[in-house]
Parts: sequence; C-alpha cells; structure tokens
Amino acid sequence: MLDAGDPAPDFYLPAADDPGAEYMLSAAADAGPVVLAFVPDNPSVGRPLLESLASVDWARLVDRVSVFGIGSDPDAMTELAEGLPFPVVQDRGGYVADLYGVGSTDGARRALVVADSECVIRFAWESGGDEQAPLDELQSAVAGSTDA
Repeated sequence: MLDAGDPAPDFYLPAADDPGAEYMLSAAADAGPVVLAFVPDNPSVGRPLLESLASVDWARLVDRVSVFGIGSDPDAMTELAEGLPFPVVQDRGGYVADLYGVGSTDGARRALVVADSECVIRFAWESGGDEQAPLDELQSAVAGSTDA
C-alpha cells in the first residue's frame, strides 16, 4: 500500500448509481482534501466502513472535503451507493485499487487514503482483518491536509 508522502495516483471513474457522472481525483483535490475508501465487493463488508464515513461531520474539520467509496463490482457498488451522502465509484477490473496497492481477488481490501490538494497522500490505512477504521486519525489527517 502507498504511504503518507507518496503521490496519489489520479483516476477518472464512473459513479456506481449514475452512469452519466464521473469523478476525477485531481479535480476533487482542487477543492480540498479527498478521502478514498476502498471496499471489497461484498456489501456486508464494505457497508460499515462507508456508513462510518457518512456519519463524520466533515464540515467541522474543513470547509470542503470530497469522499469517494471505491470498489470494482458494479452491482455491489450500486447497492453500496444507496443512501450515502457521497459518491461510490466503479473501479472495473480493480485498476485503481492495484495502483494504490490495495487490490485483491474480491476487488479491494478495506483501506482509507487522504489526499491533499496537491494529490499527495497525507494518511493511509489498510485493514488487516476486522478492526475498526481509525476515524480519529483519518479526521486529523483531513483537518491537517489544508496546511499542506
């Protein structure tokens, strides 16, 4: 997995639930920090991570932040996108997950990345099992990424 200080590979991916919408990391980063949540294709594994991100009060940390859920299976990602306040995008073939070093046979391992406005990684976490995502560390990285 890529680490803090590494360049964040850019991507241009379609939204899971809106075929006409596409998202690009560098465009989102122009507006502020970006949180990337890589999730496996199993919705029961990906949903808790994405819901935990949906519960964060991002506005108290920074003026603007973009959050993206990323996974490879179109059907699973469409299901995961339901009810979330941020886009879930389709990484068909797991190309972006592989660039970030979190690819696996079922799409991606659970992982979080914060990229700053220069598309430099400020925070990286990958799950080694069932542990909870370190939301406090993630939020600190988002808040600190505006100082870059």
